[in-house]
Amino acid sequence: KCVDSKVVTIQVAVGSSNPCKVEAVRSTFSSIFVSKEDADRIFEINIHPFSVPSGVSDQPYGDKETREGATNRSTAALRQLLETEKGTCWKKHYYFGVGLEGGLEKLAIDNSGTVDELWCMAWMCIIGPKYGNVCLNEEVFDDNGRNIHNNSMLWGEKCDAPFEISMTKNYYTSSSKTASFLLPPSITDLVLSQNMELGQADDIVFSRVNSKHGSGTVGILTDNIIARSDYYVHALQLALIPWISSKLYFT
Repeated sequence: KCVDSKVVTIQVAVGSSNPCKVEAVRSTFSSIFVSKEDADRIFEINIHPFSVPSGVSDQPYGDKETREGATNRSTAALRQLLETEKGTCWKKHYYFGVGLEGGLEKLAIDNSGTVDELWCMAWMCIIGPKYGNVCLNEEVFDDNGRNIHNNSMLWGEKCDAPFEISMTKNYYTSSSKTASFLLPPSITDLVLSQNMELGQADDIVFSRVNSKHGSGTVGILTDNIIARSDYYVHALQLALIPWISSKLYFT
């Protein structure tokens, strides 16, 4: 078996205190891990929000900058969680860091170079144990036939090791991107002409307050057919593929 107890704890550090993002992470990890429970395995999901900097501009543009922001958030959150857990880690715990970063893409629909359209999207980044999905599949062995379950760093026993060394040797980074959607001209104009963040433009156009901590742009534009947290879930599930199909990634 994976461990000598039925309960396996998944400790997830989220690089945001935004309620929608935290709920999306909680829903995603529950949907993936709890669905794999059986008579011998019960997963306990613990979510730890951390307000960490993205390391990019307040309003990221393009895939490169937005993805970088998500990666920075996941790394910083995981670092804080491991520091918090230092000296108290247990064999039956997996540690993950998750970053979500919203961004915009400019698109010129002709050859004039003038930006005509603004598209909304987001990048997800998940950092987790390099062999960290052994409890979702059966036995996983390395090339020498060693049971990877016995890798002590995987379980966090040595979480007092230098963070950079642990990240390089023991963790894997996976990213994914949400679907994108076209913003209406009223929002596009405010963002481009007045250099506003998307959330600020939303508040003005839709007469709301702090919409980026609420239903967000996707919620109000779809009349909540697509809730903001749901918008993130599919992308987060895709970012978890290496731990769902670990034999294809880690052996």
